[in-house]
Amino acid sequence: MSENKLLHVIVDNREQKLMTLLDKKKETITYESKQLDIADIVISSEVAIERKEGFDFVSSIMDNRLFEQLLRLKDTYQYPILILEGLNDKVFENTGMKISSIYGALSFISYKLGISIVPTRNLEDTAIVIERIAYREQVKDSMPIFSRKAPKAMSKKERRSFIIEGLADIGAKKASTLIDKFKTPYEVFRAIKYTEILYTKTGNPKGIQGPLDDLTGFGWKFVEKNQKLLFGKKKKSPQKKINDEY
Repeated sequence: MSENKLLHVIVDNREQKLMTLLDKKKETITYESKQLDIADIVISSEVAIERKEGFDFVSSIMDNRLFEQLLRLKDTYQYPILILEGLNDKVFENTGMKISSIYGALSFISYKLGISIVPTRNLEDTAIVIERIAYREQVKDSMPIFSRKAPKAMSKKERRSFIIEGLADIGAKKASTLIDKFKTPYEVFRAIKYTEILYTKTGNPKGIQGPLDDLTGFGWKFVEKNQKLLFGKKKKSPQKKINDEY
């Protein structure tokens, strides 16, 4: 570890046990606690980690949370990582899920989604892994922690994308996709405004219709959060007409 470089990460404020462990490492690594919409730990502008304990990992497969969380992580960060903590015999024997299904999910995450999986025995090992990844990024590769400071030498497109990165549940990749399609931040905001959330007969959101519906990775949660962020309140369900301009 570099004597002159104090590592720093951002940790979701619900990760209380992890922060307690990191407090014991404050001579080498510090953290900032925030409520994160995406990821549990942010290492740098390119690297972020989703942490799953064994039982939570399996339950998140069963209730479909896992792949939604990991897809958002992959869309936002260039190098997404899943730390899988304590996936042991106790988990395999007490979840009610087939072992083949658990390994099938792990295989899909690894070779289809392209997300790195780091297994750890316990929370103490997880803290070590976080420290080592932070060391690699911040010392060896000199990558900055997540920042919203815009470099001076930005192209017009990059500056427009940078504005869009301030929206909820979005990173550089998705921001660039929106600017490629709609050209300016103003048109992106209008596209969000005039995208409708579709609902089932029981009132549950099921998808979207409008300017964003032909883009991959922009679902009803993205629309709902950003309509509230940009325009101050949720759009009401279910069926308002789409603006004729789209």
